[in-house]
Amino acid sequence: MKISDRVFGVILICFSIFVLIYSRSLPSLPGYKYGSGFFPSFSAIFILGCGILLLVRGVRLKDKLLVLGDWTKSPTLVANICLIPASVIFYILVVNYLGFVPTVIVMTTFTIWWLRRRFVSSLVVTTISAVIVYVFFSKIMLVPLPAGFLGL
Repeated sequence: MKISDRVFGVILICFSIFVLIYSRSLPSLPGYKYGSGFFPSFSAIFILGCGILLLVRGVRLKDKLLVLGDWTKSPTLVANICLIPASVIFYILVVNYLGFVPTVIVMTTFTIWWLRRRFVSSLVVTTISAVIVYVFFSKIMLVPLPAGFLGL
């Protein structure tokens, strides 16, 4: 899959203009020539130049805005790519209700099963991994993880 330089040029130009406008609102430091908005403004000007160069190059090449690769013709490969964002959305929506450990077990078991088609081994590996991650972050590092209905 190839996305045209025109698209990335426009994205970079819009982003740099946003940063330039926002950096003007950052406070200045008393007694200094350069305030806290100097570096973001300087970086935004550099990014603006890169965006303009990409846009000009894309217009000169007259390429298509989007060219899909051969893998997009395979529904299985497209589903494999969509599985990761779907897992993240599932985690965000469900973790507060189920808790960290059950959510990770369900999410990762499904992902491994989808890619390898071995349910029992994916469930075993996922359960062991989820418990290790939970113990490390919750008990050793003292990071608060969502407890859910189990209260873990």
